[in-house]
Amino acid sequence: MKHILILLVSLALFPMVNVFAYDDMDMGTVNAKTAKGVGVVDSVDQSKGLVTISHEPIASLNWPAMTMDFSVTNKTFFIKLAKGRKVEFEFIKQHNQYVITGVR
Repeated sequence: MKHILILLVSLALFPMVNVFAYDDMDMGTVNAKTAKGVGVVDSVDQSKGLVTISHEPIASLNWPAMTMDFSVTNKTFFIKLAKGRKVEFEFIKQHNQYVITGVR
């Protein structure tokens, strides 16, 4: 009986261990910090609230240059997020998505 209880407690806690695993690309979710990037807009999907940006390395996150999708919750940002345009942008990690919080 004692072994079964230990097994059940271990299984219940197992998913929580993965939540705290370190990931170089994880900015965290408790105290989301703003990161800044520079890149070129590859595609825009306003209906889905997504933009794809090929960005330069982001030193503050130890990220190499890459192409990735970002969520855009502030629809006014789409004015500055035209395909082919070079942009400076700020973003945070929110619920396993990278969300743009500013564009220049």
